[in-house]
Amino acid sequence: MIPETFNNRFDHWEITLPEEAMENRSNGYIQQSGWLIQYCFGKDRKGEYLDYYAAHRMTDDEHVRIYEDGQVEDLPALRSMRLVSGDPKEDKRLEDEYYQENQKIAKMLALKGFDKFTINMFLHAGLDIKRE
Repeated sequence: MIPETFNNRFDHWEITLPEEAMENRSNGYIQQSGWLIQYCFGKDRKGEYLDYYAAHRMTDDEHVRIYEDGQVEDLPALRSMRLVSGDPKEDKRLEDEYYQENQKIAKMLALKGFDKFTINMFLHAGLDIKRE
């Protein structure tokens, strides 16, 4: 059910999980139709799964786990929008919170081997800003 569930998600763009990746349980990525989709295989108490992180400049990123039975679980993804405030102190706190959370997620993604970043992912994680 892993490849079927994955392929159904990206059917509109004619993107499919490579058969050899599924056969060999090999990690990789797909760059097609404006998407950057990184994926890896794993196993936990619920069974074998495929995790993928999909980024496209026209939509929010998604981070998903698909189990062999087709069950889908949403995982943390970089947030593209942040709360703002007219109060400068509160706005600074909200900005710091936004970047801290996205940087935590970026580190988690890198630990999975999802080390290819789009410019939007880079900006949402605040990697372009020098912090004290």
